[in-house]
Amino acid sequence: MDQPFPIITPDNAPFWEGCRNGRLLLQRCTACAAWRHPPTPVCPRCTSTGAAWAPTSHTGQVHSFVIYRRAFHPAYAAEVPYAVALVELDEGVRLPLRVVDCPPETVKIGARGEIRFARLTDGVTLPVFAPLP
Repeated sequence: MDQPFPIITPDNAPFWEGCRNGRLLLQRCTACAAWRHPPTPVCPRCTSTGAAWAPTSHTGQVHSFVIYRRAFHPAYAAEVPYAVALVELDEGVRLPLRVVDCPPETVKIGARGEIRFARLTDGVTLPVFAPLP
C-alpha cells in the first residue's frame, strides 16, 4: 500500500519547495517578526496579513515524543516501532517530525538535534529530526 503524502496547496507550497531544496522555510510576520507554522494568512500574534518565507536554523530540541508500536496506516506496518517528536525549533516554532538515525527507545525530551530531509518522491521531501550524539 502506498504511503500517504502531504497535500500541497498554494498556502504551503513554499514550505514543501524549501524541503525539496534542503531548506526548512517557515512563514515570518513582516510586521512583528513572529515565526509561524502551519502557514496562515493572518499572524496570530499581531493580526497582520504580511508574511515572508524565511530560512530557519535547522536545529532544535525534543519537546515531546511518541513511539509508534502499531502502524497508524498500513503503509507503515513494516516500519514500527518508530518515534515521532514534537520538536521545538530554536526559533520557537514546534513541528511534529519523524525521528531518524537512532533507536526509538533512545529518544529523550530535551535532546538537541538537527533537521534533515528524507526524499520520498521527486515532488515530496519530508523534514525529519536527527538527535545529536
